[in-house]
Amino acid sequence: MPDRGVVVPETLVKEKYALFKHEFLEFLFAELVDMRPIFKNDLDTMLIYTAISRYYLRDERVGLSPEDENRGFTIKRIAESTTIPRETVRRKLRELESRGLLEKGPQDEWRIAVKDGLPVIRTEYEPQWAREMERVVKFVRALKDHV
Repeated sequence: MPDRGVVVPETLVKEKYALFKHEFLEFLFAELVDMRPIFKNDLDTMLIYTAISRYYLRDERVGLSPEDENRGFTIKRIAESTTIPRETVRRKLRELESRGLLEKGPQDEWRIAVKDGLPVIRTEYEPQWAREMERVVKFVRALKDHV
C-alpha cells in the first residue's frame, strides 16, 4: 500500500498545473526572445543548435571533457529529433559552423564549438548568457517551494 504522505510528481503537476506551466512559459518566452537575434530570427537554426547543446549539457553535467570526440550528433539524428529535413539541417549546420558556434568532428558528427573550455556561445554572447543565468535562477526559485 503506497504511503499517503508521498507526493507523486504527476499528481503534483496536475494539482499545480497553472503554476508550473506559467513559470515554464515565462522562462521559455524570455529565452526565445533573447536567443532570437543570436540565431537571426530563425527557429530552425535555434532548434538545431539546441538539439546539439542538449547533449553537450548532459555530458557536461557528468564531467565529460568538451573535447571528447564521442560527443557529436549526426545530421540524421539532428533531422530526426527536430523533424527538420536533412538538407535544411545540413545548410544550417554549415552556417552555424561558419559563425563559429558549432564544429564538425572527424566522424562527420556535429558538436558545440568550445574555446578555452567554454562553449563559444557563452563567451561570444555574454549579455544573453548573463540574462539566461538570471532566468534559470528565477525559474528555480519560483518552483522550489512546490517540488
